[in-house]
Amino acid sequence: LGFRYESSAVVPDGAATRESSTQVYRPTAGPGCRAPHVWLDEDGTTSTLDLFDRDLVLLTRPPGDEWRRAVESLATTARTTLVTIEAPDWAERYGVDEDGAVLVRPDGHVAWRTEVMPPDPTAALGDALRRVLALA
Repeated sequence: LGFRYESSAVVPDGAATRESSTQVYRPTAGPGCRAPHVWLDEDGTTSTLDLFDRDLVLLTRPPGDEWRRAVESLATTARTTLVTIEAPDWAERYGVDEDGAVLVRPDGHVAWRTEVMPPDPTAALGDALRRVLALA
C-alpha cells in the first residue's frame, strides 16, 4: 500500500506527490495510487474497493447528472460505469470537491482525478479516457 506509479495509463493531476514511507500509510486518490477504501453503507458491508473489477468506474457525489451525461456520451470510447457516492467522507478522502470526480481502473488504481467539475465535463473525461486507453 502507498505505492504510486506513473504510466501512460495514468493522467497526472498536478497534485504534489508525497514521499513514500514504509512506516506510515496515508491513503490518497492521486492518479497512479490505489483507490482508498471508504465504506458505502452504514453496515460496513460494501466498500469502494468492491466497485472495481471489469470496467472503468467514475466516482462522484450525487446527483452526478453532468457526469452521467458525460459517461453516456462517451460510451463508444470506453465502457465506464458511473457510481455516485453518498458517504460523507468520500470526497475528502478522494481529494475532490462536491462536484469533482475520480476515474478508477479495473485494477483499482486511480487513472484520473479532477478536484472540481471542469467547464466541459464530457471533453475533460473524453480526453482522460483517450489518454488512459492510449487512443490519442
